[in-house]
Amino acid sequence: MDIWVLILASTAFALYVTCPRMTAMIATESKIAGLNPVLTIALGCMIGIPLFLILLYTFQHLGVEATVLLAALFDLAAALLLGRIDLKGGLELLIITLFVYLGIRVAPHLAAAILRVFLHF
Repeated sequence: MDIWVLILASTAFALYVTCPRMTAMIATESKIAGLNPVLTIALGCMIGIPLFLILLYTFQHLGVEATVLLAALFDLAAALLLGRIDLKGGLELLIITLFVYLGIRVAPHLAAAILRVFLHF
């Protein structure tokens, strides 16, 4: 295995999963609870590793639908742990989940259609 390719791919993954929404949420929750946000983020990253592996296994063996559903359940669990779930929040989570699923399914077809249009010029 080429170590530099692994480092590059791992860095790209880190950039993908770094999310301003998550950072803002954990900073706010840490402040409210009187926790150190750096320690909270570091421990959360370590706890997240097996969760990513579960999602990867789910994707490889059960497909994208099951993976998106499981990720939505993870989001719901996070909201419940933080005590921030209500009907509106649950509905928003459902809508986001549907958009993610549709995006995964539609993106390849839309990208191919756009490329066909641009390659004709």
